[in-house]
Amino acid sequence: MSSKVIIVVQQETLRERPRIHKLSKILESLNLRFEVWKFGDQKNETFFGIRIRNLIGTGWRRRPAILRYAAWMVMVLLNAFRERRTARFFAVGFDSALPVSLISVGKPALIFDNIDNISLSYRWPRGLRLIFRVFERWVSQRAQFHIIPTRARWSRSDPNLRVVTNTPSKEILAEALIIAKQRDFRPGPELTIYLNGWLSGTRGIRTLVLALEKAKEKRLQIRVLVAGRPSCEDADRLLSMEGVEALGMLTNAEALATYYRSHIAYIYYDPSIEGNRLAASQKWTDCWATHTPFVSNTEIETLDEYVKLDACFVSPYEDANGLAALLESLAHDRSPLERIRANLGRMNFRYWDEEMRRIVEDWLALDQATQRR
Repeated sequence: MSSKVIIVVQQETLRERPRIHKLSKILESLNLRFEVWKFGDQKNETFFGIRIRNLIGTGWRRRPAILRYAAWMVMVLLNAFRERRTARFFAVGFDSALPVSLISVGKPALIFDNIDNISLSYRWPRGLRLIFRVFERWVSQRAQFHIIPTRARWSRSDPNLRVVTNTPSKEILAEALIIAKQRDFRPGPELTIYLNGWLSGTRGIRTLVLALEKAKEKRLQIRVLVAGRPSCEDADRLLSMEGVEALGMLTNAEALATYYRSHIAYIYYDPSIEGNRLAASQKWTDCWATHTPFVSNTEIETLDEYVKLDACFVSPYEDANGLAALLESLAHDRSPLERIRANLGRMNFRYWDEEMRRIVEDWLALDQATQRR
């Protein structure tokens, strides 16, 4: 029987992957030994007590992406092959699951956590996208379980397919509530907007900057809370604006607690990327969990559940005038926020850890059944 679980994720900062912390809590509760393989400069380190092994150094971040991905997959393959008889693998993303799927002739002890659908996540040329789709399907069939965040991203009805919505875990939400209470988090008198996560050029930051400039011309009192690492010029511009509070990198619980400081969250995804039109945003479910109104862009097809229930605001991705008009309206009248907040509270919330724990237990049972045979 496999004696430990190895979580494989191509990530430098685990704070940017909240699901790793959430998954670790599940494994701890089941008394399983586990460690995380990622990339970083130290050979071994810990994160919230989690044992970590860095397979490649951060210097690879400065190399072309194709070389970094190739180096990562080679190192995962070599290390996973050595551990194939003593470990199970929980691989986050295609780039981690593909090399693990190659370590044995039969199905390896593998969960493929397909969080981003690589065939949908970039502006691939059509031919290359089809190639990635073929390999993605092959890896999904090799895995004992294949997890996706929304059914909209996978057309096949495979027997090993499981859907787990990207909601917060029960424990993290409880921690966030304690933090919010201890720090007396609540919205101030100004309309307060919250933006967190990957601050890239595909998150509508330019639209927000232009809308804030229009709001400033009208002397509206607006405050913006920004958590995360800036990775584009528009993010740098946003952080330099008056009324913007840069919170830096936060823990998962701190990021969740900060919703309680805001009136509305800003959650945009560039619709020119197919995967973004089929987004399964954890930020939406953070708002669902904390009953925080949010605005997202109209082009996202998977937003429909919230739109039908009047549980969010929507505006086109590049419509800075429309966003500015919404912010001006909310600055003067907060009653629509209360309507959205109430509708979020009526939705049937499901905790991520409860859904994922059932899958991990089924995974353990499958391994035990294989050993008995």
